[in-house]
Amino acid sequence: MAPRSNLIILPPDRLDAFTATGVAAELLAFEPDRPVHIVTHEDFVPLFQDAPGLVRFSTHDRANGNMPALRLLSEVMGHNWNRVISLARTRLPFLLWAHHRHHYRFDRGSYALPALFASQSSSTFRPPHIWTPDKIHLALPETLAPDTPLVVLALAESGRAAWDWQHYAELIWRLSDSVAALKRAHIVVLSEPGSALASDLVRNIPAGQISHFDDLSFAKQGALMRRARLLIGTDRLAARMAASVGTPLVLRFDRDNLSAQGRPYGLYVGQDAVEVARYVGAHLPPDAQNLSQNVPHEGVNQPTK
Repeated sequence: MAPRSNLIILPPDRLDAFTATGVAAELLAFEPDRPVHIVTHEDFVPLFQDAPGLVRFSTHDRANGNMPALRLLSEVMGHNWNRVISLARTRLPFLLWAHHRHHYRFDRGSYALPALFASQSSSTFRPPHIWTPDKIHLALPETLAPDTPLVVLALAESGRAAWDWQHYAELIWRLSDSVAALKRAHIVVLSEPGSALASDLVRNIPAGQISHFDDLSFAKQGALMRRARLLIGTDRLAARMAASVGTPLVLRFDRDNLSAQGRPYGLYVGQDAVEVARYVGAHLPPDAQNLSQNVPHEGVNQPTK
């Protein structure tokens, strides 16, 4: 008889859905033979589509991120689930047949979730997880040496900080001029399609020094961040991704210092490229050896003023 499936109902927020990848990764690791059924917004499917094993999705496209209640019932009722894991504000798990029920109550914006199998693990919390294929190609210039340091500028959500292309261009110059580990760095810009900020920046930096991607898959973004020495920018999801894969230094820009406790990356409020370059020079590890020791956690990348 086929094993009973596990059901995960994801939260309606994109950042919280990314946090939930840690729960899915733990479930797939401890119960690899059980199929996983995920209920989520269609935009969040790329976060999980490279996961190993049999993963199925029930998706919707509602702007508020929640599947209509009647449709959700029709999707999940009538099954005998092994585990029902709810990460959304719904009492549905208590209406379903299941051997185990897990109803998470976590604050929006949390960076990790309690482990499902804490008694069998050395960790009580699960950080987010990014699945990447064994072989993945990044369309970087062929002339780049394998040891060329990469600096990623994550420019999505650009309205969160008052940085225009001139600020970023000055920062690029100051990083290459004053930070020894970034003397030969190649700049990789990640942006949303049609970003005027990204286009203006790329147009004003020598072509051989910069690459721009506005449609890079989630898995390829993860692979890029694993190789990068530094990620800077306004994109909250990119900052979390980089911290989760061990980018040695991650610094996000914002207008306000309102982030939640436990943030796994640095936060900068201001417009001073000189100050940012000094911070990077003081905190960036001098080489890329043994990056596993540089996985960011609270207190590593201290926020700057």
